[in-house]
Amino acid sequence: MNENNFKFLYQNVDKLKGIGPKKASYLRNLGISSVIDAFYILPSRVIDRTQDIDFRKLEKGQIITTSLKVKKHHYPFNPKLPYVIECSKGKLVINLIYFSIKGNFLRNKFPENKEFIVSGKVSFYKSNIGIAHPDYIEEIENEEKLRSFENIYPLTRGIHLKDLKKIFDFGKTYIGKYEEWISGSILNKFNFHSFYESILKLHFPENNEDVEKKELFRKRLAADELISNYFAIRYLKEKTKKKDDSLDLDFSSQKQLLGKLPFKLTEKQKTIIEEINSLNNSHYRETILLQGDVGSGKTIVSLLTAVPFVIKGYQVAYMAPTEILANQIYENLKNLIQLDEINAVLLTGSTKNKDVIYQNIKDKKYNFIVGTHAIFQENLTFNQLKYVIIDEQHRFGVKQRLILGEKGINTNILLMSATPIPRTLALAQYGEIEQVVLNEKPAFQKPIITKVSNTEKIKDLIIYLRKSITDKNQIYWICPLVEESENQSYKDVESRFKSLQKVFGSKVGLLHGKMKAIDKENIINEFKSGKISILVATTVIEVGIDNKNANTVVIENSEKFGLSQLHQLRGRVGRGNEQGYCFAIYGENITDVSKERLKVFKNNLDGFQLAEKDLEIRGTGDVLGYRQSGDSLFKFVDTMNDQELIRECFDYVKEVISNKKFEDKEYQQKIYQLLLFFKQQEAIKLLFS
Repeated sequence: MNENNFKFLYQNVDKLKGIGPKKASYLRNLGISSVIDAFYILPSRVIDRTQDIDFRKLEKGQIITTSLKVKKHHYPFNPKLPYVIECSKGKLVINLIYFSIKGNFLRNKFPENKEFIVSGKVSFYKSNIGIAHPDYIEEIENEEKLRSFENIYPLTRGIHLKDLKKIFDFGKTYIGKYEEWISGSILNKFNFHSFYESILKLHFPENNEDVEKKELFRKRLAADELISNYFAIRYLKEKTKKKDDSLDLDFSSQKQLLGKLPFKLTEKQKTIIEEINSLNNSHYRETILLQGDVGSGKTIVSLLTAVPFVIKGYQVAYMAPTEILANQIYENLKNLIQLDEINAVLLTGSTKNKDVIYQNIKDKKYNFIVGTHAIFQENLTFNQLKYVIIDEQHRFGVKQRLILGEKGINTNILLMSATPIPRTLALAQYGEIEQVVLNEKPAFQKPIITKVSNTEKIKDLIIYLRKSITDKNQIYWICPLVEESENQSYKDVESRFKSLQKVFGSKVGLLHGKMKAIDKENIINEFKSGKISILVATTVIEVGIDNKNANTVVIENSEKFGLSQLHQLRGRVGRGNEQGYCFAIYGENITDVSKERLKVFKNNLDGFQLAEKDLEIRGTGDVLGYRQSGDSLFKFVDTMNDQELIRECFDYVKEVISNKKFEDKEYQQKIYQLLLFFKQQEAIKLLFS
């Protein structure tokens, strides 16, 4: 495999014959933009098309591939009846059955007395063997090609299996054999095949043995993916090592602010601040993961750790996952961190006069920038940005960190997890990262009381809410959908908003992600001021909205949500001195798995334990909150079942970096191919700079 081959693997799929721009737009729903992207998709199952008819084993639903001779076309008298092509195999009659297809087309395509090779699922029609809508009908000379093992992949609207096959058939030509980069000990321990053999046999199985080894091939590719990920992270850290002893930060202003806060920090918060201070003053530019349960006070910790950077004359950026939270952080910064040295600005997608703000940031007139992803636009230039705080739920992976490194913005990064992340998953995602855990809540917060019941209890619940609404008890009412859907039986916010308005009148407000930023801000301000008593919302309120007077949350169709998401929603209430209540309401069609999940939720208030359970039940993407956006964290890695492999690959890369093996030209060429395959261009630029 050489770099020229990658020109073809990186080629956009719309350039391929038979794909074109329209299909390319559909393929993007599967995460496929270029040819190489198709090879990241795992087959969901394999169909064995090598089996002919065997009467001893024949059963309904079985896939057979056999040669048939067309005998007669039977036109239906009633258009609701199927069109039948009667075929023979020796003395045996086998019918090919079609619904809603014009007979003229079928008669011309499959003329009588001609022999074809047919593959499809067995059914029984009028006491004869039938194949309804065969998967394939090919000329006899294509029999050997058709008698094969066929991978089935997840599809999307407008895309058929044959479209993916075109991409695979084109791409496999450019995947060649090359030298091994994985250590012999890992290869032997897991009995791995080569990368070349694993990627091709995964996507082009030739026999039963290949099918049975599907999991082994996946695991080998998972090792490659982990090593490319870890190498990029560790190499970045090595290249951006601090030359001076430390930033020599001054923490005196930070300590003075502790005494001016309108509330007391917990001992754990103070300890965490000290730990982060120490890491920020280390010899490396650190990436720190601050994990904290709901309501543990991560935000104030992060803001206080930023103060020494501003005092030293550096810039700080805080990236929030939503505009709502960015606005709230900005207000907290102004109200709680009152220092003359801080010149803050809010920068989100709806901010006006961006060009003026960009120039002021470049000129260092602003030294604390709070915003959404807008703060990392290409045309924004910082002036001595040294500290970046990022809410972990907004995806900020290896690639983004490498881009910052490439720009020379070698900042310290504080990642804050909205959901506690199990240790192995954190290792898989971030590699070697400094982790600090905030697992103590303020003493004044009372444990939230959680009730679980079905939709029949909603009338009783509304009666209870009418009695309990006061200035000190406002209510969130969460629904999974924005508007009514024919495909899903879940409740939507708009119809729930209207039904609650009939009972509570103007005391009800509506909030969802499709609203304009200014409308969202107005509704939140009305809720905080007490003008609105009940806020009907989607999960847009999941992260960060802080209203000390909101003490009740109703989660409708709670079976729709994962444990961590339920815990985040529950964490919106009981943030003051009053007792908090959570009512999880489930729908009629709840599954046994969902019932068990709600039972675990009701009986457990610990976010870390719930995160471990959620990982078991739902998998990686959901725990980290990526599944909703169609983004999965890894292509090949299974974080639940690959825990030993995760540690082995991490230790191997650690050894490569500490022994400076990456300086060896021969090793560089090997790792170069791997980095190209997993699109780690930023790491490649650093490696060969």
